[in-house]
This record gives sequence, C-alpha cells and structure tokens, in this order.
Amino acid sequence: MQRSRLGDVFVDSFFQYSVTIGGAAFVTGLETLVGTIPIQADAHFLCVHTMYTDSQIATGLVAAPAVGAMLNGGVLVRLTDGRTGRDMTNLVGGVPVTTLFGTAQRPYMWPLTHIFQANAPISIQATGQGIGPPTVIAATFRLVFGGIKLPRRSVPQIVD
Repeated sequence: MQRSRLGDVFVDSFFQYSVTIGGAAFVTGLETLVGTIPIQADAHFLCVHTMYTDSQIATGLVAAPAVGAMLNGGVLVRLTDGRTGRDMTNLVGGVPVTTLFGTAQRPYMWPLTHIFQANAPISIQATGQGIGPPTVIAATFRLVFGGIKLPRRSVPQIVD
C-alpha cells in the first residue's frame, strides 16, 4: 500500500539507518574515516535521535577498571547532509561522538529534527582520538540514526 498523506506517516513509519566505521581501518588510532548512509528512495527520513556503540562496550572492556573511557568517546564525528551539502557542525574536525550520539538506553534526542531527503546520503567523517589507553586501534563504531520515514510527496515543504 502506497501511503501518500501526512496522516499516514505514523503508521509503520519508524525506521533506523546505521553505519559501521573503523575496525582494521584504525591502524594508528588517528585516521579519518568516511562512511555513507544512503537514504532509501521510497521516503524521506526525519531524524529524531542518534545512538552509538563501540567494540569496547560490546566486549565489556569498559567495565575493566584499568581501561577507562576513550577520549571524546573514541572519535570526533562530522555529519553532512548529502542533498544540501550542509555540515551539521561548525567545527572542521568534527565534535566528540558523545555529543551527538547517545546509547540505546539513553539516545541523544535532537533538539530540532532534521529531514534527510530520499535518494540522498548522510555522510559521516570519523577521526580517531589516539592510541590510548584505551586504544582506538582496531575499534569499531556503529552509529545509528532513528526516526520516521516520510512518504515522498506527503510533506508540502519538501520538493522532489
């Protein structure tokens, strides 16, 4: 069923986009890596909240007393809306991941939502924050964008 009215948005519209950055690509822990999330063609995406996890959290290393937390959450991130080319931060190198992404238990709620248009990417630049301890070398970061899919042509302000 094709939904085309704004009133249909809240029926089955919750969606998450995610990207995994890092792993073997973090050789020195200081690299700048780029990831892209392509927004699907069927609908625009209204981003409401963001979450992240890293391989230290997943393996339980954060709980070890000698490990501590990674500087700036491990990476600086810079988000760019691929359709408009708009950077979502004014800092060239990005901002600490912990300032734009929360946990699954406490997601970062965006103070103002942002619409990423259909067929356009969200570009993510992640710069490692050092060799530790704990180290960013070989660390994997999963960034998740949660929100609502808006059927194309359902919101008058968006021009396809």
